[in-house]
Amino acid sequence: MNSQLIIHHPYRTLHEFQGTLGMAQDDISLAWSIINDHYLTDLPLLVPPHVVAVTAMFLALILKPTQTGLQAAASTAASLSSASPMSKELPGTTPGPPNTQQKKVQHLVSWLAEGEIDIKAVVECSQEIISLYDVWEQYDEKTCKEQIARFVKARGLDK
Repeated sequence: MNSQLIIHHPYRTLHEFQGTLGMAQDDISLAWSIINDHYLTDLPLLVPPHVVAVTAMFLALILKPTQTGLQAAASTAASLSSASPMSKELPGTTPGPPNTQQKKVQHLVSWLAEGEIDIKAVVECSQEIISLYDVWEQYDEKTCKEQIARFVKARGLDK
């Protein structure tokens, strides 16, 4: 069979938007890791690669090690879905001089509002990735093995 398959990955979009959004190398590295993690979900089949790349950039700015973690990302994703497209300020931020990280997030949100990217898809993609990380935090290999052993024993499959 003579055929070709062209696959579009989010990495190209991430690389192209890096300069546009002025993201630092550590932000890009974190976004790259988030893209790698998304392959463990159904997202590659459900959303276009550019949505995954934008989601990864958004989460990379939100999920900084200095932040409080998943709760901050979840509340920011929820506020993004309710944000007015004309709003230039991220909901939930305090008035006053924003720090560098807040400026980056505000720039990304305003860029998303002006663009033609489906914000609902970005929010859904964000929630899926955050759910994946939540499951990873709660996973305990020892408990999982014990439950499987109990199931096998209860079903009489261990003989």
